[in-house]
Amino acid sequence: MDYSQFTDSQLPFEGEFFLSRKKKFEELIFFVHFYDGSKRQLLRHIKMVNDLGFDAFAFQLQGTHKDLLKHIPLNTGLKFGMKHAYADQIEKLLNEIPGKKIIFSFSNPSAAAIEAMARRQCSDTVALICDSGPTARFLPSAYKLFGEEYKVQSFALKAALAPLLSLGWSPHLHRDMSAQLASFPEGFKILSIRGWRDKLIPPSHIDEVFEPHTNLDWTKLSLPESDHLTGLRDFPSEYIPGVEKFLNSIATAIST
Repeated sequence: MDYSQFTDSQLPFEGEFFLSRKKKFEELIFFVHFYDGSKRQLLRHIKMVNDLGFDAFAFQLQGTHKDLLKHIPLNTGLKFGMKHAYADQIEKLLNEIPGKKIIFSFSNPSAAAIEAMARRQCSDTVALICDSGPTARFLPSAYKLFGEEYKVQSFALKAALAPLLSLGWSPHLHRDMSAQLASFPEGFKILSIRGWRDKLIPPSHIDEVFEPHTNLDWTKLSLPESDHLTGLRDFPSEYIPGVEKFLNSIATAIST
């Protein structure tokens, strides 16, 4: 697929293609950034996959915890929750971009990517890479987020804010992920990247997401010294070969 024919203005949510100078594989790496993040914070990852011979695509998720104070997050099916609104955005872009895609998602927005993929029956998404998430236990993750990322010191305030954020994310929390993953095709390949020093989402909470699903062909890339989302930045010599091995196992080489 030649993505150079697209202009970035054609796609919603600030969608942008990043084309490899030495493209070797047919599949597009479709990035979904972490909560309260931006596509620009994924440039290190985009460069990595470009160097490996893959075209990439990234966009800007619309809606943060601050937006919960301004309007009610509803998706097109009137389902309440930021997760479901994110899934709408991801689904729309997957529908508009042709060709086979490998989704590379980060932290808890990985759950929104899974929801979008399930809605589309993984029709043209051939694999999934999840870095530092998603968690099977959203409430503890939300509590730690206020302490670690937003520097809220008060126990009482964190205890009050965490349930509000959790409900704003989705009243289901992440319980709906089980049925969604169960709908994935038999043998669907997933790479789960996790840091053993992750303060927000411990590896055991990620394992609870994937372990029950025997239909998935999932593997772990464990980084013993890595924290949340810091694997590529701090441990590239472990991260890059692990991702490259996974991608090479499922990608389609371009005939020369």
